Amino acid sequence: MIDARKLFRRRLISEWRFQYRVWKMAVDWTVALYIVIPALLVAGYQYVSWWGDMPGWGRAVPETAWLIVLYISCGLGSLRLFLEEADQLFLLRNAEWMRRLKGSGLGYSLSVRVFLSLIAVGFLSPFLVQVHGYGTFRLVLLAALTVAAGAHMLLANRIIALRLSRFLGWFASAGAFIVLGIMFVIAGRAEAAWLWAAAWTALLAVSTWFLAKMRLTMSHTFYQDVAYESDQRMKFAALLMGQVVPKPSKILKRTKPLVLSNSRTLFRKRTPDRVLAETIFKSFFRSGTQVRLYVQFTLACSFGLMLMPVAVKWLFWLGVSLPLAYWVKMYGKEVQGAAFVKLFPWRDEDRAKAIRKATPLLFVPAYALAGLALGWSAYGLLAGIALIPAGWVIGYVMGELFNAW
Repeated sequence: MIDARKLFRRRLISEWRFQYRVWKMAVDWTVALYIVIPALLVAGYQYVSWWGDMPGWGRAVPETAWLIVLYISCGLGSLRLFLEEADQLFLLRNAEWMRRLKGSGLGYSLSVRVFLSLIAVGFLSPFLVQVHGYGTFRLVLLAALTVAAGAHMLLANRIIALRLSRFLGWFASAGAFIVLGIMFVIAGRAEAAWLWAAAWTALLAVSTWFLAKMRLTMSHTFYQDVAYESDQRMKFAALLMGQVVPKPSKILKRTKPLVLSNSRTLFRKRTPDRVLAETIFKSFFRSGTQVRLYVQFTLACSFGLMLMPVAVKWLFWLGVSLPLAYWVKMYGKEVQGAAFVKLFPWRDEDRAKAIRKATPLLFVPAYALAGLALGWSAYGLLAGIALIPAGWVIGYVMGELFNAW
């Protein structure tokens, strides 16, 4: 006889199997063997080395910066209740089953949040202990504060999204995030009184308990919860399938952009290939999706370069130019396939030249920051500044290389 607990376990196992199949599509055995496993080994070796010999850049990062990074990591994750559309046929009428299923999902989500918070604290421990003098007791207290803050945000953000409109909810979430962040940084510092940190941790724990009770007793949110569950279940699959499933182009949609809204021409000489290259460049930085992914890619690469050994830094820095150049080329082809661009009789030669000219322009922002991170962390600030122009050269070379096929 199945009950609510067994139903939850069945859905949880189904969720794990589904996500495993999704990730297996992207990470097959060759990718795992040649990329994932070596990267994990290098990361593990680097982490152990930080405990014995802290690099110069690690000593230069202030304590507040690490606490901000730790706090931002608290906001990762989602609140899963494992509801499905078919539940409206039976579970919606059975309040006890619904409450137990929601409670199990909430407990699972909070457990994942606790695990991720502890992983984040463990990752930053070498910097906090070796550089900023955190002792064992202080580190445990910071871990408890991180867990409490993460659990509180997990519940609060979801309740705000259910109770307020999208516009008001965004402002409420942003305000709460800033206020809680200030409190987190003040209470988490090594010189802060331990009683102060413990009091804030206890306050957040009590608040989390009340928010959990509120979430379990909220009514008339079934359809919103089901839609949210579907989005969370499919978010990684959508990310992967979005690269292979054809969809209508929206890159030249007539909307008011936040970036380059009133920009002038980029090239003095107006030739077909330059006009098309300018169109590729402007549409890229006027697209909120592309800019968000571009910023995430740039920050991830720059942060990774700061953490790697010197020999690996150079290989990684040159290696990321390949996916970046391929990204630029594919986006350029998408622009060229837009309905508006097809209205003009572009020659194949102009199309190839346009991507070749647009590649260095799109390379420079990402590679400038990545080159600065590489040179600064390995040899000093002057070396980092000297590597900034290399982004243009590598962008030009990659543009020529990828236009050969």
